[in-house]
Amino acid sequence: MLDAVMLWLSQWGLLIPIACVLLTKDRKAIITALISFIITYGLSDVIKGIVVRPRPFAVGDAQLIGPQPSDQWSFPSKHASTSFSLATSVVLNQRILGWIALISAILISYSRVYLGVHYWSDILAGAVLGSTVTYVTARVIRHLESRNNKRKRK
Repeated sequence: MLDAVMLWLSQWGLLIPIACVLLTKDRKAIITALISFIITYGLSDVIKGIVVRPRPFAVGDAQLIGPQPSDQWSFPSKHASTSFSLATSVVLNQRILGWIALISAILISYSRVYLGVHYWSDILAGAVLGSTVTYVTARVIRHLESRNNKRKRK
């Protein structure tokens, strides 16, 4: 039963933070989430190509539960980076939905370790990457918005 829950979280769990982003109904939060998701996704791939760390099941450190991932490298976890990216965009705008998104990101990330496809350090790096990219993206958007508002007043 737990295997099935972890597989579902790994395959479909990202829908929870996506729904939380959309439920904010906040245009800026949605734009921030979209931009930061794309940047985070790309950076995760770039870092994976540089670090080239094999997955735990591939080196005998864990047993693979479920299907084999489409890529062979584990660092950082793209599931963790993207789910934390989305969750951070919600946390910055709405506390209650933010907690839901954050808890779902934690569960999604845990599922990846449980399934044998990531080490904890992959998860931590992904969470830091996704959260940082979103925070910086939100700050840049806020800065551009305030600069644009100053120009309109002149």
